Amino acid sequence: MAVWLFGGQGSQHVGMGQDLCAHSSLAKQMCEEASDVLKRDMPKLLWSENADLNKSAYTQSAIFLVSMMAFRLFASQAGSLVPKMGLGHSLGEISANGASGALSLEQGLRLVFERGRLMEEVCTRHAKELGMLAVLGAQTEGILAYCDQARAQGQLLHVANFNGSQVVLAGEKEFLQRLEPKSLGAKKLVLLPMSVVSHCEVLAPMLADFQVLLKSSLQDSYAFGIISNATTQIYQNKADALECLGVQLVKPVLYDRCLQVCEAQADYYIEFGTSVLKNLNKRLSNKPTLSITDTASLEEALKFVQDH
Repeated sequence: MAVWLFGGQGSQHVGMGQDLCAHSSLAKQMCEEASDVLKRDMPKLLWSENADLNKSAYTQSAIFLVSMMAFRLFASQAGSLVPKMGLGHSLGEISANGASGALSLEQGLRLVFERGRLMEEVCTRHAKELGMLAVLGAQTEGILAYCDQARAQGQLLHVANFNGSQVVLAGEKEFLQRLEPKSLGAKKLVLLPMSVVSHCEVLAPMLADFQVLLKSSLQDSYAFGIISNATTQIYQNKADALECLGVQLVKPVLYDRCLQVCEAQADYYIEFGTSVLKNLNKRLSNKPTLSITDTASLEEALKFVQDH
């Protein structure tokens, strides 16, 4: 059985989706629709150097759009193939809802743009600039203890993502930039290209507004179940989606545990639009993971599923 994967913020890059649009009228049409919906030249945003791609509202819109491009191109050629379940990382959980049928492209774009805008609004109220830091090769227990100690001293510091041997911290950017690998028992630290923090209590003030957006955007129509980032439970209806997509704003992404839920039933994984999860899965799973980011990888994935 297959599991569909969808990446989140931090996976954006200049040029994303360009090859798909160059070779597919469907992808080009979706990009044009996104430009109309968001009143923004999406090809220019996606394919030229600009600061806006790393601003959360546009970051989320770009990733959702390219994820849906890759998914729809694949689905249009893969016949009646339905996955066992879908798993998205952070923003990717919303993309998974879109792929399952609960969001149209327009609904999804408006939702993720507003999600990003609300996140930016909340984070800019903070006295200092916020950011997120990937910690590679450290023991989770040690990181949790370090965060507890930092908070006890009045520092804003939370674990936002549990990705196995990679953990992502949310906090004040100045503090994150001063951290050294040895202080966390880590091999490497990487500051992520994000203008907001996520999956921690900082975002609590936006929950009510986001729930209103979710309620008006989601349709109660799911072709497959989706794993909640925050609870690892599988849901397949609007009521549960409202709860899960809300709570994941203020709770950490449990990606490693979510993948464990998949492992017993998954024969392979396909990631749509990004390749970050493919790289994470190399350390977390011995099952094949393919990522679709261009026409060559699309053809590779289609051939793979035909053979399996």
